[in-house]
Order: sequence, then structure tokens, then C-alpha cells
Amino acid sequence: MFDPKELSEYALSHPECSHEDVEHSLKLFQTFKRLYDQNPALLDEILSLAMMDGQLPVRMGNFGYILGLVTDKQALLLSNLTEGRSQIFVQPSQASQIWTIGRDPQQASLAVRDRRLSRCHAAIRYQTGYGFMLYDLNSTNGSYVNGVRIRASQSLQDGDHIRLGSLNFGFFMGSEFRRTVRPSPDIVQWIDNASIPPTAPLDATPQQGTITQSNDIATFESEVPAAQLEKTLHFLRHSGGKDPSSST
Repeated sequence: MFDPKELSEYALSHPECSHEDVEHSLKLFQTFKRLYDQNPALLDEILSLAMMDGQLPVRMGNFGYILGLVTDKQALLLSNLTEGRSQIFVQPSQASQIWTIGRDPQQASLAVRDRRLSRCHAAIRYQTGYGFMLYDLNSTNGSYVNGVRIRASQSLQDGDHIRLGSLNFGFFMGSEFRRTVRPSPDIVQWIDNASIPPTAPLDATPQQGTITQSNDIATFESEVPAAQLEKTLHFLRHSGGKDPSSST
């Protein structure tokens, strides 16, 4: 938090700041100070939401997600929360498909290093006919769905925002499989051609009379009689490589 003295020194060092700007900053500081004195936990929640807003760009490492995928045989979770990369979490028990989330790897299916997470903070369960549910396991800092703290459990919808402690992530789910259209032959041919690396630079055009590839050399040697090659090599050894046409 800013100190009023620091605000004054900042105003003096920045003449472009008007008196109204300084007054506004001071009033904002006083409001936050009163809020912090009365309810520090609420201020922490506000600050965590502000930090979350700064994580909106989708980049690996700061955009966490859990994807619940339902197949004709079982449900599974895909997530990048545990080690910063996408992983598939399969529950071996078909009768009890529950995935726990917390900071203790001995208790949590998805173990995340977050000091505000409880050892076993929450759980996601899938039940046929009910879908995915989020359960708060009597955590210290609570579980939130779309900014609302849940009491015990909450059904999850595609696109929900979940916060456990200071861990923020999006929840998505899919159970509908759609067959896509087949790409046209032109697109397949274009992709096949693009997948083959070029054997020479695109702007390189072989000059007439030059040999650019090893297979061209093999062709040249096969077309020239061996006796003529032997005479040419014999001449080069004994004449020092001079062109016989240049001598008179």
C-alpha cells in the first residue's frame, strides 16, 4: 500500500500530475486502507481478481484449464495445472470417477503448488446423468465458480471460471462428437506438397551446362565413354591442366 508521504513525493517529482490527481490517489489509498483494516481477506480477493485479469492472454503457463471429456466408455480430465503442460488424468475406477485438487501430491489427483490451496482443497466428480460437479472439501480459502463461493457443491457448465485459493482456471467440457467434412483433393495436394522439403533454394535456377546434383554427375559419367575419360585424365596429368586449344 502507498504511504501519503510517498504520494506527495511522487507528485513533486512529476509536475505533470495535477492537484486533483493527487487528491484522487489519496482518497483511493484511504478507501483501500479502511477496507484492509476492516476486512483484509476481502481485499486479498479483489487483488487476486485483478491479477487474474492480467492473465487473460492465452499463453501456456498463465492460462490454466481443465477439460472434462466424456467418451462412450468413460470420463477423463485434460489439464495443464500440475506441471505447466497438458496432461490426461484417467480415473481407474469407473464406479467412482472423482479427481481431487490440492497442494499435497499424496492426497490430490491434481497436485498444484499454491500456498493458498488446502492439502486436499476440492474435487471434481462425473456422474452419468448429472455431468461434472465441483465439491469444496472444507477448504480454508474456499472454492468459487464464476466469482461466487460455493457452499458444498456446484454443477459445472462449459466455460465456467473456477478459483481455488489463488488458483484460477477455466473449466470446459465436451461430450458431443461431430464428424467433420473431408478436405478437398486440392487442399490435400497442397498440404502434401508443402510437407516435402525442397531439394534446392526456391530462387536457385540451374545454369545450362552446369552440374548441380549428384545424380546429374552419374548421368554425365554414364553418357561419356570410359576411353574418352581415360584420355582426358591422362592429358590433365601430363600437361598441367592446360587447354590444348590454347597452344599454337
